[in-house]
Amino acid sequence: MNILESLNWRYAVREFNDRQIETTTINELIEAVRLTPSSYGLQPYKLIVVSDEKTKERLLAFSMGQTKVRDCSHLFILAAKTSLNDKFIDEYFENLESKRELEPDSTQGFKSHVKQIILNKSKPEQVSWSEQQAYIALGNLLTVAAAKRIDACPMGGFEPEGYNQVLGLNTLGLQATVICALGYRDNEDWSADAVKIRISQNEFCVKV
Repeated sequence: MNILESLNWRYAVREFNDRQIETTTINELIEAVRLTPSSYGLQPYKLIVVSDEKTKERLLAFSMGQTKVRDCSHLFILAAKTSLNDKFIDEYFENLESKRELEPDSTQGFKSHVKQIILNKSKPEQVSWSEQQAYIALGNLLTVAAAKRIDACPMGGFEPEGYNQVLGLNTLGLQATVICALGYRDNEDWSADAVKIRISQNEFCVKV
């Protein structure tokens, strides 16, 4: 199928079966998230992948009763960085200069510009910006998963602090932003055959 057929095929799965996603496929999905574009290339978030059944069971208590968190093959959690500082930006530019074989500090001007933009934000503004970048990664994950015929259900309905506690995210300077259950749809999931509801392209898109 082409990409539009894949996007029409996908839906927000309500019931997963017990089939597990192969490790090679999971690694491809992780790589798709890693390769997602982000502002300035900073990637101000991390990806946590949960397959352990006991951990998923613990997270269920903070998932508003959504059993797909427990029943899915793998749970992807995008967690935004809660503090962006000089060290974080310096490390990014050191890596950039190394990978592109540039002279040390040759990107000083651009680095100063990025620091001015990012570090002048308040802490809540930094977190909001980081979360926006994480949602871009979520979109990429959903598209690649659909192309590979992996079912998914993105969710914002969960208790971030509970997830932070279970996964120890606060000690890592992270907070859970959005989650995505991945696996294979169950034959009993009635929503699989439901007509996809979207407004028409003429209503959706304004061409100028």
